[in-house]
Amino acid sequence: MIATSSRPGPTLPTLDPDCMVPPILVVDDEIGYREGIRRILSARGYTVHVAASGKQALQFATDAEFPIVLVDLKMPVMDGFELIERLRQIRPKTLCIVVSAFATIESAVQTTKMGAFDFVVKPFVPDDLIVVVNRATEKWILGREAERLRAEREANLLELAHEKSRLRTILQSMGDGLLVVNINGDVVLDNPIARRLLGKVQAQSMQGPVSSWLDDDKVLGEIGRMLDGSGSELAVSLEMRVATEGEGNPDRYLRVTLAPVRNETQQLMGVVVLLADISDAKAFERMKTLFVSMVAHELKAPIGAVEGYLNLILSGALDTDQERLKKIVARCLERTGALLTLIQDLLEITRREAGRHERRIESLDMAALTSSLVEFHRNEIEQHGLRAELKVDEGVRAVSADRGDMDRVITNLVSNAIKYNRKGGSITVHLSMLGELLRLEVTDTGIGMTPEETRRLGEEFFRAKNPATRSITGTGLGVALVKKIVDSYNGALEVDSVLDQGTTFRVLLPTEPRSGSVEQHGGSHGSPVFPADR
Repeated sequence: MIATSSRPGPTLPTLDPDCMVPPILVVDDEIGYREGIRRILSARGYTVHVAASGKQALQFATDAEFPIVLVDLKMPVMDGFELIERLRQIRPKTLCIVVSAFATIESAVQTTKMGAFDFVVKPFVPDDLIVVVNRATEKWILGREAERLRAEREANLLELAHEKSRLRTILQSMGDGLLVVNINGDVVLDNPIARRLLGKVQAQSMQGPVSSWLDDDKVLGEIGRMLDGSGSELAVSLEMRVATEGEGNPDRYLRVTLAPVRNETQQLMGVVVLLADISDAKAFERMKTLFVSMVAHELKAPIGAVEGYLNLILSGALDTDQERLKKIVARCLERTGALLTLIQDLLEITRREAGRHERRIESLDMAALTSSLVEFHRNEIEQHGLRAELKVDEGVRAVSADRGDMDRVITNLVSNAIKYNRKGGSITVHLSMLGELLRLEVTDTGIGMTPEETRRLGEEFFRAKNPATRSITGTGLGVALVKKIVDSYNGALEVDSVLDQGTTFRVLLPTEPRSGSVEQHGGSHGSPVFPADR
């Protein structure tokens, strides 16, 4: 249908996009032909508007769209030739039909060159006119359909481009690597994560046979079975090891998930390959296994020894030997004490790693705290036949820390110096300043360590293994715990050791400003409580 718009003067058509009958403009200075053509076409279902001059026709064509215009050549002021030329300028797709008595070969050729669709000679019978107008209408309809299809194609291409852009964005932002393998076994799509996980970062894309990119017979075999239809119809997960270039770099472990890809008719199109880095998970599993093994070993030995001693006591063999009985009980207490220390250290490390450890920060006089702890261990030091000396330099400043944390650091280091010392040896605890850092050094004259053992200090459950340490109880967690505490205060733990000569543990901690002022938080409620790893 054709809608109309109201304007001053004639009511001109507004072309509906779904209209299949074009409005027609008839331009002729002779009213008889003008009205006669209007009646003929109106009787055939066309909406017809008329113009008595070229100027009026141009005005109508400017204000409204007329797909078909019938033009008389011989008109005053502006003839049909000029009108056609100007119509083609403002409405290039207009189909102009010349209706004129001025029927010469030259005029027909000239109007055709100007873009006229056809020529009807006056006088004419209505059927001649209708045939030409119908052909023009058919061409207009075909043109509109072609335009619609072109617009639809462009819209589809734009949508496809947007879809490709979205797909590319998704692939780029995926956390897992992706490979798409076609039915011929060639990689046709990949993303940067896949290239990184497979160690192919330099490649722009991984096109070509999948076997040139995946070096795992089990994975390649499953892909082959899926492509030939003999494999699983469901997703399959496998594990693949990728060798890492560079000496000392650990291999990477990937979880490979394979799934067949089918189209809407269930025809097999290829296989999609998802790659996920599980190296950290594998390392965690190894660490967990090692942790359980070490804990079991550390628990088994003292429990076995205590069980043996208890069975000996239960047998009555020591009923008459009270002196030996006391020694065995003391040994049992030593073993159970080591177990309690192990459990306490494990719990403390677990709390710190889980972020559940709380600490109450206060201004600590490290000289006074260290002196009290050395005196606390004085009896144990003397029992081992050792000498202990505390040195405190002038100008040692306070440290803002949790008392329990500093107590544990000093106690663990002094205990180590006692356990791994020699009979008649000495222990020196020295407090001094290193710039703005507090330096706490605990030096013993004990068995010392090799460079390799020194390097591994701080690893959980690590203890130096040699004949001199075989009879010394310990968990291997003390130094690891000291390191965690010192690190949590942005400090540092250093170790100097010489085998058979002794060891020095050095702790460096930030100190309070020279004024000694400490910012207080919490008002009258006391010192604040902070997480351990803050």
